[in-house]
Amino acid sequence: MELFSCYRTHDIPRLIAVAVIYYFIAQITNQYFSSVGLSIPIIRLQIGFALGIVLLYGYGYWPAIFIGSLASRLVLDYSLLSSCMIAGGVSLGVIISKWLVTWNDMFDITISSFNHFFRLIFWAGIAGVSVSALSGVFALVEQGVTDPLSFLDNFIRWWMGDTLGILLLTPLLLIWHSPPRNWIFNGKWILIIAYLCVSILAGQIIFLGWFHDIFGKFALGYWMFLFVVWGGAQFGSHAVVLVLLMTMIQALAGASNGVGFFGQDLARSQLLNVWFYLFCLNMTGIGLATTVTAFKIAEEEIRKLAHHDPLTGLANRLLLTDRLQQALVIAKREEHRLALIFHDLDNFKPVNDLLGHRIGDLLLIEVANRIRHCIRESDTASRIGGDEFVIILPIINSIQDVLTVANKIHYSLLQPFIIECNTISISTSIGIAIYPEHGSNDSDLLINADNAMYFSKASGRNTIEIYSPETPKAFRG
Repeated sequence: MELFSCYRTHDIPRLIAVAVIYYFIAQITNQYFSSVGLSIPIIRLQIGFALGIVLLYGYGYWPAIFIGSLASRLVLDYSLLSSCMIAGGVSLGVIISKWLVTWNDMFDITISSFNHFFRLIFWAGIAGVSVSALSGVFALVEQGVTDPLSFLDNFIRWWMGDTLGILLLTPLLLIWHSPPRNWIFNGKWILIIAYLCVSILAGQIIFLGWFHDIFGKFALGYWMFLFVVWGGAQFGSHAVVLVLLMTMIQALAGASNGVGFFGQDLARSQLLNVWFYLFCLNMTGIGLATTVTAFKIAEEEIRKLAHHDPLTGLANRLLLTDRLQQALVIAKREEHRLALIFHDLDNFKPVNDLLGHRIGDLLLIEVANRIRHCIRESDTASRIGGDEFVIILPIINSIQDVLTVANKIHYSLLQPFIIECNTISISTSIGIAIYPEHGSNDSDLLINADNAMYFSKASGRNTIEIYSPETPKAFRG
């Protein structure tokens, strides 16, 4: 949705939900800091929530944020003018923050690297929320809550609250918008649950004074840095942001109850030490986690490039050979047949010559996509040359099974391709080799399937040929 969207019926429940959630987060935040005697919270989680929503779903959610903020102030007996000033400042600050963060399309919504995390904190946490802080303090002066002579101090505290709210909650929303599916499938969830439990227990000991007689002399705040570093390096951003949010809750609970590491901080600094501690802890934890994530993504990309064709994403010759060797081992052990389908596009060179190599590359990508839709997940499709593709069918019951797949691919590729307003028609010559009839190893099968394909081309193209010992070997290039 854009800034001034034409809302549809199904948008209304979402807008209401965002307004209600914002209202309750603001109420919890305001009530907590009012209970400890602070008129300006040093952590404003509602701003982090608002920015996360706008970054994820668009500018069109600003009315919901405005309404939620307005309602949260009206219930505190603020005047309509003061409430509108605060709500307007919040909405405008979030809009400006999103524009700054996403300017020039240089922001990854998943925060996959430290550069994206730093961009979020710098532009939103430092520049964007200044508007919210400025209008908020003006509203407090108008309401008579604060002294105009303390304007600068109050502006700084409001700005600090917005910045930490963004640092704590916005990354959590953005990161968890894509759940970590690998936790369940690779069995890592047991270790992660153990990590979260140990981290929470450590927080209870450090910030809430649990087992004070045993750990009282050692339960210092820097121990939490070990847990966020451990989580960032081992489990990534998803686990770290949960621990950071829980650490904030524990630190504030301990400070308000006068126990734990920050038990005296309310009287000493009005929770400023808590703010600096949480700021440093979050920058360390998320910064490290995003850096490790970026390295893992790069490593995975390198591994993928080593085994996949960079243009089509299909297996390359190296991965094809490995898969074929594995399939042969299984076929020999279980005494079943497998097949190799080797096909080459007919008249592909004229496409490159007439329309250019970029159109030719786009055509190859579409060919690869059609091939994927014609085979099973257990089959392997590969691109081993310019316009040459090889498919492994690891289990077949009869030759008819191979012909069914080959004919399906053949028919699919005969349908016209629409590439950037160009209608392109091609055909394919297909050669088939079957284990064990046409070879007992990967090399023989590839050579014989290749030979059958070239015989198909020499026989007039656009045909399917099954290898036989009588296939003339002279047709190979």
